[in-house]
Amino acid sequence: MLQGSAILLLSLGYLGLLFAVAHLGDRLNARWYTGRTGATIYALSLAIYCTSWTFYGSVGRAALSGPDFILIYVGPILAITACYPTMAKMIRIAKRQNVISIADFIGSRYGKSRAVAVLVTLIAVIGVLPYISLQMQAVSVTFEVLVGSDMAHLLNATLPPPWRDTAMFVAGIMGLFTILFGVRHVQATEQHRGMMLAIAFESLVKLAAFLAVGLFVIYGLFDSGSDLVARVQERPDLREQLSKGLGTNWIAMTLLSGFAFLCLPRQFHVAVVESGDAGQLKAARWLFPTYLLVINLFVVPIAAAGLLLTDKGTNPDFFVLTLPLMHDQLALSVFAFIGGLSAATSMVIVACMALSIMVSNELVTPLLLRSRAGGSHDVGQIVLNVRRAAVVVTLVAAYIYHTWIAGYLPLASMGMISFCAVANFAPPLLLGLYWKRAHRHGVIAGLIAGFGVWFYALLLPSIQGAAIGQPMLAPLGPWLPAPIDRFDAILQGFVACVAINTSLLVGISLLSRPSMRDREQAAIFVSGGEGLPGAAFAEADQDPRIDELRALAARFIGAERAERAFAGKRMTAAEAMAFTEHLLGGAIGAASARIVMASARGKNLLSPRAARAMLGEASEAIRHNLDLLRTTLDHISQGIGVFDHEQRLAAWNDRFFDLLSLPVHLAENGMPLTQVAGDGTGDLAVTLASGAHGSRIYERRRPDGGVIEIRVDPMPDGGFVATCTDVSERVRAAEALRASERAIRVYTDNVPVLIAYVDREERYRFTNMPFRRSLNLPQQQIDGRPLDEMISADRYSRLKPHIDAALAGQRQSFEIEFPTNDAKIEVAHGTYIPHIGHSGEVLGFFLLYQDVTERRRADAALRAAYEGLERRVAERTAELQLAVQELEASRAQAEAANLGKTRFLAAASHDLLQPLHAARLFTAALAEREPDNPLVSKIDHGLGSVEVLLDALLDISKLDAGAVRPEIRPVALSSLFDAIATSFGPLAARRGVTLKVVPTSATISTDPALLRRVLQNFVANAIRYADPGRDDRRVVVGCRRDGGEIRIEVCDNGPGIAADKQQVIFQEFARLERSGGDTERGLGLGLAIVDRIGRMLNNPIRLDSRLGHGSVFSVTVPRAAVEPAQAVTDAPEPAFVAGSLAGSFVLCIENEAGVREAMITLLEGWSCTVAAVDTIDAARQAVAQAGRGPDIILADLHLDDGSPDGLEAIALLRRDWGRRIPAILITAERSQEMHQRAAEMGVDVLHKPVKPAALRALISQRRRPTGPLAETGD
Repeated sequence: MLQGSAILLLSLGYLGLLFAVAHLGDRLNARWYTGRTGATIYALSLAIYCTSWTFYGSVGRAALSGPDFILIYVGPILAITACYPTMAKMIRIAKRQNVISIADFIGSRYGKSRAVAVLVTLIAVIGVLPYISLQMQAVSVTFEVLVGSDMAHLLNATLPPPWRDTAMFVAGIMGLFTILFGVRHVQATEQHRGMMLAIAFESLVKLAAFLAVGLFVIYGLFDSGSDLVARVQERPDLREQLSKGLGTNWIAMTLLSGFAFLCLPRQFHVAVVESGDAGQLKAARWLFPTYLLVINLFVVPIAAAGLLLTDKGTNPDFFVLTLPLMHDQLALSVFAFIGGLSAATSMVIVACMALSIMVSNELVTPLLLRSRAGGSHDVGQIVLNVRRAAVVVTLVAAYIYHTWIAGYLPLASMGMISFCAVANFAPPLLLGLYWKRAHRHGVIAGLIAGFGVWFYALLLPSIQGAAIGQPMLAPLGPWLPAPIDRFDAILQGFVACVAINTSLLVGISLLSRPSMRDREQAAIFVSGGEGLPGAAFAEADQDPRIDELRALAARFIGAERAERAFAGKRMTAAEAMAFTEHLLGGAIGAASARIVMASARGKNLLSPRAARAMLGEASEAIRHNLDLLRTTLDHISQGIGVFDHEQRLAAWNDRFFDLLSLPVHLAENGMPLTQVAGDGTGDLAVTLASGAHGSRIYERRRPDGGVIEIRVDPMPDGGFVATCTDVSERVRAAEALRASERAIRVYTDNVPVLIAYVDREERYRFTNMPFRRSLNLPQQQIDGRPLDEMISADRYSRLKPHIDAALAGQRQSFEIEFPTNDAKIEVAHGTYIPHIGHSGEVLGFFLLYQDVTERRRADAALRAAYEGLERRVAERTAELQLAVQELEASRAQAEAANLGKTRFLAAASHDLLQPLHAARLFTAALAEREPDNPLVSKIDHGLGSVEVLLDALLDISKLDAGAVRPEIRPVALSSLFDAIATSFGPLAARRGVTLKVVPTSATISTDPALLRRVLQNFVANAIRYADPGRDDRRVVVGCRRDGGEIRIEVCDNGPGIAADKQQVIFQEFARLERSGGDTERGLGLGLAIVDRIGRMLNNPIRLDSRLGHGSVFSVTVPRAAVEPAQAVTDAPEPAFVAGSLAGSFVLCIENEAGVREAMITLLEGWSCTVAAVDTIDAARQAVAQAGRGPDIILADLHLDDGSPDGLEAIALLRRDWGRRIPAILITAERSQEMHQRAAEMGVDVLHKPVKPAALRALISQRRRPTGPLAETGD
């Protein structure tokens, strides 16, 4: 052990070294405190956050509570990184407002309120006393440890007499240092460079000392870190103690430490008042967190070593010191003591300086100024003496508190008590920066209530030696919400303080009416800008002259500084008054400066009452209108920029600069157009300036691919308004629609049929390539042109009867000779199919010509053969047989060509539906982002019509081509009836139609899917055409037995169908007129499909109807040979239930890039995470990168050639990942084989083009969250 005198001499020597460093810092050139050196000094000075609590208390807390000690440092790291904009704003406002303390900052924000500043000062002084006493206790006890006091003395923490107490001597030296280097000038906003350099030096010393002890523990007391870990693992009690979970305390602890970092007076002084240029805070964002991480690197190893090597009962707060002492490392022990001394002294020096400034400026100086307002003596010297006295009083009070709580509390608990006190500053500080309505009345009420809870629940128990927070907060227990009721007592007190404080601040602020100064200061702090010079001072006869104001300032800051501040400035009297108040605020605080200026004007701060009221009302109205305009512009999705007649920026919103990719720093009133647009791209200035001569609309493509629509409109005064709208989604949807149209045109151009569409005015609206080739004209010369101009008069006269009949609603079928043309067609079979609208009117007709030249030639040859048959029967029999064979071959060729056309359309369904599928997905995504855009709804409606029409045409084509093969099996008819009732019950109820399904136990032999399609068409038509004039509209579904057959009937009491129309309705595009205002109509293809299904199944379709007596549609099917119990039940399709998809990981496998892009756009609009790939290998890579399995797989059936199809890909991925991941197959194929494969794999099927609502509902129903996947076995 060392002698106490030696330790004392070493301590005095170290403190003397600090004096030398501080003195050197004051003499160094100012350039030392700029650039990288200045940023490093600034970051190290922030490390005064690491006090003796860090140096000693962190080890003690780690030994008792495990790793939760680190939470004390998480808050500051988040504050300086995540809350960097807030800290930068605080520094910017403090510099502009000449703020010198946190009390001055908060008081200035709330109308320069002296009451607020005084209250903050009192809370700061009382709240920081436990923290200062913590440093004294740490120094005193560690000194006793170092000189060899017995352990009982340390455990009881009984203090020696003051004249023998090391803490008393250290406090005296700290006070002397603070007075010499921290309270030297009355202008508190001047940077204390020498003191900051000394603080930075101390930060390095305590870091080096702590690291030295940590390295000694790891490599001196143990072989390595792994050896220490192994020793801990051998002690289950220690292992459990050191690995405790964070519990519920981590939230409150992190918030508390973050608030303390922002609100502790010493931290505010170092971070805000002593801050230099903006680059210092940017550098501190990574330097300061790095320092915190390094200094805590050995906390847990030292705690573990102390628990392993020291006796039970040893105070863990001082393991840093006792471990080297136990192993005779005296030099290291002294170094550790010096490190702890550095941690304590740096905090005490800056805290005392900050508190002395607050006490003098907010408490004492205003009273002196009011009592000596007319005096001519040097007030500056009085202020300095007051600050020096405040330093002494603060240290004495902290020492007294130290004597009261010695032995009761660990270091960490004492520090947290102070943290909780200053946390009361966080609500007024942070809300004041972002909420203009925050009012001083709410601040005062919140601070008083929050401080009262802190004093009652935390400070008093610490003085009385009671358990902190108990039983003080016990009555609140039943009302404390989880998990707050599980916090420890100190954190419960913190939450109660801040919650009550914030509630009163917000509530009372909303009920308070702000004054003019309140509004001005709120606007300055929220916007981060400066106040208007002289705004608070109106011109008056009694305003002091400039020389009088200079003399007034000299009394507080000295004649030399006052002369330098006023030198070269030309100001009006009002501007000089504002400048002087700003200057004095940096010396004596905002509240005291207001008193001085009021005294200087003969107690009249403002101009006469009437003028003040008028000016206040006018200013309020102007400010209200400007705020309203700014708020309105900022909430508009479009970008708006207003330029005056001189082409200077007059008004704007942030969206304007964002959409045009213009630098934000150009957003200033009066900025010329040439500068605003000069940093843009291209001819933006010319584009915008064109608005002065008339309205213009431009489209501009951004580098990121987005499209901006710029509308420029002139104003009456010669200026103009530029409105910018992001139309990227609309343009992409239009491009997708055009791409879909181009794809459809590609297929129709390659069909061996001449196709066109003609409207009611007999104008061509669509033609395919073979048709245009027949006219020897390009598309642009045909579309929109009348028929009689495009074909000869003779040909038109022969076609005119067919045209008139088609426009009258009658289907036409005929043959006609073609003139010489590029299509090489001599004779064609023409078909005109009327296009009937929703209300029954004919909108035009579809025109199809099929080449029958070969068939006509064969017919001619056949006629010639028969004319000479009688003359040449005998000799030409052989020739006749040959001709007949050729004829049959030609006919078979023609029919094969016709069947090939039909099969081509059926087989091309996948490629036809792909672009339509992508367009529907893009449109759905656009509709969710722009739900009120009428153009989006029109695009969606148009695509829906094309989808329904194309589906129906493909169904007919597949039926005609024989691509659909029925799967006949026994089916319980009751299951079909149940599905009909479930599907159409809600629709019938909405239409006011009674739908009745008669129960049955019959079993039939049929294809259930195709028969359901027939019954659905029957029931849908019965409901759609129900007589709106009847109150008892009914639709009945039932069956009758007829020998070995069952006749299924759908009966209604609707208007009935005329006899001459009963065959027509089974033709394509045939629809009947009906009464009522309902505009929902079918395409006229449903019964045509029903007719084909009936013929394919050999199930006769029958219609019985009379006008005015309703209709009966029926289909006859054979009964099944098996009993009903053996029949297969056709279960209804499961209902989809929509839900939230936020956070779902969706894997999409699709070989078409357009469809992948559409699916990404749609799913990301539902807040899903999407991985869209085209191959199974890419799917594996995407999931590996995501680090988790997909919640669901969406796969197309037909992928690229040589790759597995969609179902095979799903099976492979499930096998690789070892999980049955939900999957949906999205395909245009409707074959039974595909459905059977999907059902066997448990894969749902959606047909293209998929309906987004159905897709979202099915994903919501099927998705299953998936964790990390098993490693693949490629």
